[in-house]
Amino acid sequence: MKDFFPRRGLPNVIQKLENGETVTIVYLGGSNTRSEGYRVMTADWLRGQYPNADIRSVNAGIDGTGSDLGCARLETDVLSHQPDLVFVEFVGNDGGVPESKARIEGIVRQIRKRSRFTDILFVYTVKERDLTSFQSGEYQKGALMQDEVADYYGIPSIHLGVAVSQLVSDGKLIFTSRADVSIPGAVIFTHDSIHPTIPEGHQIYTDTITRSFEKIRELRDHVGKVEHHLPQEPLVPANPWEYATMLPLDIFTHFSAGWSYMTPDDFPLVREYDWLFPGLWRAVDPGETITVEFEGTHIGLFDIGGPDSGRLKVSVDGEEPFLIDRFTSYNDHNRNQYVFLPVLPNGKHTVRFEIDHKKTDKAAVFEASDNERSMEHVRQHPAWYDQTVIQLGKLLLVQPPL
Repeated sequence: MKDFFPRRGLPNVIQKLENGETVTIVYLGGSNTRSEGYRVMTADWLRGQYPNADIRSVNAGIDGTGSDLGCARLETDVLSHQPDLVFVEFVGNDGGVPESKARIEGIVRQIRKRSRFTDILFVYTVKERDLTSFQSGEYQKGALMQDEVADYYGIPSIHLGVAVSQLVSDGKLIFTSRADVSIPGAVIFTHDSIHPTIPEGHQIYTDTITRSFEKIRELRDHVGKVEHHLPQEPLVPANPWEYATMLPLDIFTHFSAGWSYMTPDDFPLVREYDWLFPGLWRAVDPGETITVEFEGTHIGLFDIGGPDSGRLKVSVDGEEPFLIDRFTSYNDHNRNQYVFLPVLPNGKHTVRFEIDHKKTDKAAVFEASDNERSMEHVRQHPAWYDQTVIQLGKLLLVQPPL
């Protein structure tokens, strides 16, 4: 299996590197990107290759997030840095959902609309569940969908699972450490079947990326700026995701009296997440509401969930309400999370969110996921879980032209 598809390469960033210019690289993705792994290692490798260049690396990875949030936060977290190269890493969190292709295309089109000279590189990480496919000679479904976008726009892509799978087959790598598996001298790739060890696991990712970069460099057959193409028609017909955005809540939102805006000066949780949000809108009592009036096809909330999280009763354009629970099976601790409502017809909408009076059976949520550690946490701290708190950071919208 091939692990690298060069397509139109990375002509502009390579030229700037060779000229010893200032180069900004933004790494956009999930937890594998946010960690001090391949992101740090590849930037350091490039600094060694091009000592005269001023290479600036921007960490735009956020744990547990996919390309839908990536689309919405592109302006804030990526384009504002005027990047020369953008790594895009979302296969692991997107999985094989069909919408992934449209969202990844939305990321590409936003970048290309801002600058036709910004290079883009897709990297596809691997989970243990993907090994069977690789060892049968098949790429992940999600990677194949994203490669359709890469083909359409001439973007190079790297399948990081090819080398990992081969090392497993050769007996040189244990994908996930287990008491019943031991191979002398083998590298332990993960402890949780998802996140590579640092440095050993991420070094394998880095080696694959740097080998591919060397091939891109060798294949470059022109000197001078290359203008990347932006087809007038998207690959996904009527794709709205190039119009995704992330905004402060108070631009479109009316809050009931029980909401408070918490800042790093007056709330420890905001200090913990000030790298994501300048402040949090917080309400604790059932019946408190926010009402959002907007034009578009999608609306979502970027928030902080935890043991105290409640659920929201949502009504769209006065229709029958439905529930979105802001407590999940991961919420035995505070964590960033987000939700998009189902797609709407493009137009004007009024969405009302109300903190629900009924509480989630949080112990049952943990029990359903067979999480004994979290169930014990509920037993030890019942008051933490017996709450209906909502803590909102940003508003997520997709607003294609009417």
